[in-house]
Amino acid sequence: MLKTILVCLDSKERAETILDLALPLAERQEAHLVGLHVIPSVFVNLATEVSVQYLDEVQRSQRKDAKAIEELFNTRVSAAGISAEWRLEEPTTPDYEKVVTRHALCSDLVVAGQPHASEWDGGGLITDVLIETGRPILFVPSAGRYTKVGEKVTIAWNGTRESARAAFDSIPLLMDARLVTVLSVDPPRQPTKAGLAAADDLALVLARHGIRAEAASSFSGEISVGDDLLSTLCDDGADLLVMGCYGHSRIREMLFGGVTRHILQHMTVPVLMSR
Repeated sequence: MLKTILVCLDSKERAETILDLALPLAERQEAHLVGLHVIPSVFVNLATEVSVQYLDEVQRSQRKDAKAIEELFNTRVSAAGISAEWRLEEPTTPDYEKVVTRHALCSDLVVAGQPHASEWDGGGLITDVLIETGRPILFVPSAGRYTKVGEKVTIAWNGTRESARAAFDSIPLLMDARLVTVLSVDPPRQPTKAGLAAADDLALVLARHGIRAEAASSFSGEISVGDDLLSTLCDDGADLLVMGCYGHSRIREMLFGGVTRHILQHMTVPVLMSR
């Protein structure tokens, strides 16, 4: 079971959608929900010199937004009747990600909104939380409303360390699933290579946890692996995708591989990622 869930509420525009998913999840897991808002530094992304008056106005606006998010969180939590707490941070330096990382380190799961465009290539929140903490993140798509996940789940599986980490991190979310599909896209046509676990092996292990799981495969053909994965999610009616976060380097601008980046950019259902 998940006992501490950190929900990152970065803006009042996205807070409702993220809480729509986080609150029922915390209730189902009997978890303590920690709401976190970090007020970004006014000195980030300043292209030119600005007046002190302008900076004061920006700070007042940010604090007003933070208060609105806090009130929304408290109202929703009170209505849900779950264990929860509110945390507000206003760092004196531009290290937004490091502040979030500090809170994420002591969480079973982090719930956050779909990354902004600047984060698709490995910048910002997802880099620091995934790499520096090892905590799984459940991303909520920016489009649509999601109140429940885990009834029909797809695990993107290629037999690697990253996919194994994500699969086992997701087990608390899989326990009540009607079906979990362990999906291999473009699996090798030859017998499984040494060191790579087959999808059937994972399905069997999940079954020992009492999870109804089956192995499946698909072939991308003329479309990308990412598009094939999204298409299969739609065809299967999946409400959650579980996948490892793949990349070729710890250098930020090279962190994410093509499939990971594509899913982060085009996700159509909530996505749990681990690395």
